Amino acid sequence: MSSLEVFFQEIKNSKKIKKTTPQIICSKYGVVKRGWKVIEAINNLLEKHELTTNLDFGNAYYYGEIEIIPKPKLAASGEVKKPKYSDAIPRLSLLRAANINNLVEEEGGCGLLGVNKDTPLIEATTMMLRYNFSQLPILSGTRDVLGLISWKSIGIALTLGKKCESVLDCREDVEVLNIDEPIFKAMNVILAKEVILVRDKKNTISGIVTATDLGEQFLKLSEPFLIIEQIENLVRRLLDGKLTFDDIKKVLDLSKHDKEIHSLADLNFGHYVRIMENPELYAKLGLRIDRVILQKMLQETRIIRNDVMHFKPEEIEQKDLEALRQVLNFLTTIINTM
Repeated sequence: MSSLEVFFQEIKNSKKIKKTTPQIICSKYGVVKRGWKVIEAINNLLEKHELTTNLDFGNAYYYGEIEIIPKPKLAASGEVKKPKYSDAIPRLSLLRAANINNLVEEEGGCGLLGVNKDTPLIEATTMMLRYNFSQLPILSGTRDVLGLISWKSIGIALTLGKKCESVLDCREDVEVLNIDEPIFKAMNVILAKEVILVRDKKNTISGIVTATDLGEQFLKLSEPFLIIEQIENLVRRLLDGKLTFDDIKKVLDLSKHDKEIHSLADLNFGHYVRIMENPELYAKLGLRIDRVILQKMLQETRIIRNDVMHFKPEEIEQKDLEALRQVLNFLTTIINTM
């Protein structure tokens, strides 16, 4: 029995809710990221041990807290208490910036930095310079928000002739969103306000999200998609005008394809790999490139592509991203010298 199964069995036997993180679950399973196969396997193990989670395992923030809940048994009356509903909607909880307090233990950070209402302005600006922050929340304890201080709010206050001695003299209002707010709904608020604070399930201010954080997160998630699209276009250019429909039928059973084939764009990436595997068809391409090496590169790309296209919350592993970049550079070099 694996470490993860032992963990799940202990929770089942205890009949008590267990708080953990997707990162810990993956670690016990022996992996470092959630590909679709990992998510499917872990969900199957949860089902096997009669467990569920309060948040969807595949979409919850990797270092964020989730609860593993033993499924309730039928009572004598036949009634059963339904577990909390899990959905797959991307939410603010996916963002690292929304979970700063949750990263203290995992990454050795200092948690969410803020100031209180009595903090002198010079102390606040010194903190902002030290950590290269554009703003700091003004908090009373860990739950009550008094506002926000930023370089912008300081500039406006000074321009209006205010005597800025404490942070309250230069404060501005700030929007606070719940950590389970749908991320695409929150996006409009973040882009309009430039910065928001996040409140977690415990009613604690858990993070601060800026438009920059949002942009960086979407860049990390979108780069693999953009590279894969470029790779597919370059492969089509290698094949363009070199093969007939009869050539393609030699290696592909097009009767099983779900749409008519009018161009290379109607084939999927797996089809391209199979074409490259065929020595006779590869010879027609006229490439002075080792077929086996190219075919192996494209096969590895296909595997990464299948994982990426499931659009999981954490960004692609660095080694896979670097592999995609290498294939893109390789194909670009070939095309440019043709």
